[in-house]
Amino acid sequence: MASGSLPGVLCIFEDERFPTFFPLSLGRPVFDISIGTQSLRGRLVDELNPESLALLCRPYLAAVLREEEAREGTRGARVNELPDGEILFLNGRLLSYEKELGDLCASLKSDGVLHKKGIVVAARLSGDRAASLVAYIGGLVSDENVEKAIREIKRASAADEKKANDNGEEERDASRVKALGAWARQNGVELRETGVRLLSHYWQIIGENRNCIIDDFKKNPLRGTAPETELFRGVELINENDIVIGSGVEVRSGTVLDASEGAIIIANNAHIEPNAIIWGPCAIGEGSIVRGGAKIGHGTTLGKMCRIGGEVEECIFAPYSNKQHEGFMGHSYIGSWVNIGAGSCTSDLKNNYGLIKAWSAGHMRDTDVRVESDHRARIEARADGDL
Repeated sequence: MASGSLPGVLCIFEDERFPTFFPLSLGRPVFDISIGTQSLRGRLVDELNPESLALLCRPYLAAVLREEEAREGTRGARVNELPDGEILFLNGRLLSYEKELGDLCASLKSDGVLHKKGIVVAARLSGDRAASLVAYIGGLVSDENVEKAIREIKRASAADEKKANDNGEEERDASRVKALGAWARQNGVELRETGVRLLSHYWQIIGENRNCIIDDFKKNPLRGTAPETELFRGVELINENDIVIGSGVEVRSGTVLDASEGAIIIANNAHIEPNAIIWGPCAIGEGSIVRGGAKIGHGTTLGKMCRIGGEVEECIFAPYSNKQHEGFMGHSYIGSWVNIGAGSCTSDLKNNYGLIKAWSAGHMRDTDVRVESDHRARIEARADGDL
């Protein structure tokens, strides 16, 4: 890991907030949702570089995750099982920038747990205490609790709009703090509160993507253009020091890569067709194609093997999805294996420029996202520090 004093085993886990990321988290663990240049899980693993990795997720996802981890080229993480020895546990919703993750890990003591409003954020445990925490977390994401969450979503969705607004978060926070405190006392674990950043809703992933791309660029030692890359005549690079282009990439004539407002990261074997305009911060995944004349705006991530055309701004495309034709897409998250038809558009502007509400886990919620006059969305600071 980044520090020799940390345990050699890293365990990344889901918690009970998985329903607030539906539908993105229906078929994959929350920690495998794309953000920045990779996934929430990938950001933690790359920074800490553990000797071995374990993953805790909902039981119905475990078989597929095990199959993925058995593929060639992966780390081969254990799924829903732990090795012996001391283990560093990290919540898969944790979002850290710059030195925040290192500081968090350094503050952890052996047999200690950090929590935020009764939600486990990080822990450093071994033996029976580690097994007890796994059982505690497993109970929160069990099949029974998944079924309970779905029933609650159906019940809330069937209510009228007034009743569907979720006003019970404070009561749930108090209940979580009480339950975790009882577990800590029973297991002789030191429990401390922290104010770190935990993603809590799917729209926060889109809102934080721009910052994640910039942070991933700063932590990436690679700079410049790989020797095997071909930049055709007439390509313009603006603020070239903040542009990284991998090997086997083709950037065709007339393309503009403008990193004046943030880094542009183009992974290996990507192809940028003629006359495309790409504004940073932007990440383009391995093997992806940006179609000719496309306009890829600030804060956009194109995952591995995507095919993207038209106009895109502040969007995340998970791997293997396509939007090959004209049409505008703004402030959206597109999952894997999605094909967007020609001329499709998603609006990112509320007519009165007000705060945007969204339906999440059966409730209508304030997103704290406002579209400014320049049509860029921003997340306003939450008074309760939910992020």
